[in-house]
Amino acid sequence: MKKLSLFAGLMALAISLPAIAEESSAGGLEFSGNIDVVTGWQHDDNAAIGDISGQLRDFRGATAPNRDTFNFYLDQVELDIQKSFGDKIRIRADLDFGRFLSGSQRNTDSGNIGGNNFELEQGYVTAGVLAGEFSIGRFNAPVGYYLVDRADNPTISFSNIFNFVTPTNVTGAKMYWAFGDHLDLNVYVMNQLFDCIQLGGACLVGPSGSGDSAVPSWGMRAGYNFGEEGKKSTIGLSYMGGPEQAGNNAHLDHLLDLDFSIKPTENLLLAGEGIYYQRNNLAGVNAPNRKFAGGLLVVDYNFTDIWDLFFSYGYINDFHGVATGADQQIHNLLIGTGYDITDGAKMKLEYRVDIHAYDSTPDARAALVPPANGDTTSLSHGIAAEFAYNF
Repeated sequence: MKKLSLFAGLMALAISLPAIAEESSAGGLEFSGNIDVVTGWQHDDNAAIGDISGQLRDFRGATAPNRDTFNFYLDQVELDIQKSFGDKIRIRADLDFGRFLSGSQRNTDSGNIGGNNFELEQGYVTAGVLAGEFSIGRFNAPVGYYLVDRADNPTISFSNIFNFVTPTNVTGAKMYWAFGDHLDLNVYVMNQLFDCIQLGGACLVGPSGSGDSAVPSWGMRAGYNFGEEGKKSTIGLSYMGGPEQAGNNAHLDHLLDLDFSIKPTENLLLAGEGIYYQRNNLAGVNAPNRKFAGGLLVVDYNFTDIWDLFFSYGYINDFHGVATGADQQIHNLLIGTGYDITDGAKMKLEYRVDIHAYDSTPDARAALVPPANGDTTSLSHGIAAEFAYNF
């Protein structure tokens, strides 16, 4: 199944190359993208147990007792290429570039400083069929509230739902239908749920043990869209599942997600997500199924044409350490402000705190356990600033 990922990416890129050299009657080549840089500080207290958490978790990695970090980071430089051929065919490739020594985790070989600092975020071909759109290749998973590119979200940091368990990218095939102005549906099959963007040499999203199987995994999202211009809103219900444990097709993973983004007024955004994830018994292990649940609320208010204030609260409960590595609950709160410099350019400032509550008698399968001194809570907090430009 891994061969499908390589083949799909190469196919999308190979088709795009002739389009760069020659325009078709359908029109010109479209380029877009973004550049995103972050600077910040994070402190972990003396009870930190080494999970990948906090304000700067995407850049600095695991927490550690009494760890302090202040750095400047190049998050990514992204180039998106799109080309249409008539009314029925189009291609899309999202190319993410970085530099590991600059803090970028968009890196396919972070263990080798001379490695390839490039990540294929998306690469797919879309055709109009069956009164909808059929896509094949690598694409952003249509699930949850947060988007893959940091610059497209109201906050600087991602939610812990997104950080630990929401699939970000998948490789496979997808059908999309729009039923009028209000309803839409995505249905897809994929190699595996957690074919995510590779960060720091290893995928930071999703439970361990995901691997090839004889049966592909599957997913769907049904969306309801409403609201007039300036108050566009949406509610989505997603399901993803399949045999995610290598060599075992009998024990399935299940993920159920409800996301919403509602604008009561043109200046106010209320968004959030609820998620439940379950990994059925690991092969050869006579134990309860592993479970993970969480919720998220985001409030973003534009109090002038160029300034906004945002707040978020998130909660997750990893009952058996399937996603975070520890049998724990995490509360996180953040508050920040954004300033629109000009069209496409924005600066943000954000403070975030993550409070970890560990089970004093953790599940035996949890990889991380509370400190030997008996501490069952830990706190990480930090502040970050971001400059992002979308072109």
